[in-house]
Amino acid sequence: MSGFSTYAANATANFWLKGIAMPGVPGRFLALFTADPTDSFTAGTEVAAPWYARIQAPTFAAPNNGSTFNTERAEFAPVTGSPVTITHIGIVDSPTGGNLIISEALPAPKLLNINDVYFIDSTTLTGDLIVNFL
Repeated sequence: MSGFSTYAANATANFWLKGIAMPGVPGRFLALFTADPTDSFTAGTEVAAPWYARIQAPTFAAPNNGSTFNTERAEFAPVTGSPVTITHIGIVDSPTGGNLIISEALPAPKLLNINDVYFIDSTTLTGDLIVNFL
């Protein structure tokens, strides 16, 4: 993942260039999207289904050369009701509402059928959830 949202980019610029404190982060949650949420976090792009809820983001490894990755599995609830195709994943700062921090397109859209469980495994810089800051 590498795409800072407008919210995160503005906070970073304010911190480094203007000396304004970074906003506190109430939490880190993974979110799934059916379309590009865009840098401004466009409404209506996040999965909207009874089975879906954002999940607590996993632990990340110490950054190395501007990159980090999740060190534990992150797993969403099984799909119920009807299939859904996800195209993007993001990290947000709240279990509902809140601000998008980072998002990125999946390598290819992923169709989730009924009873499928979407999960993210990663233990190296070639894993599923990699954040690059350079």
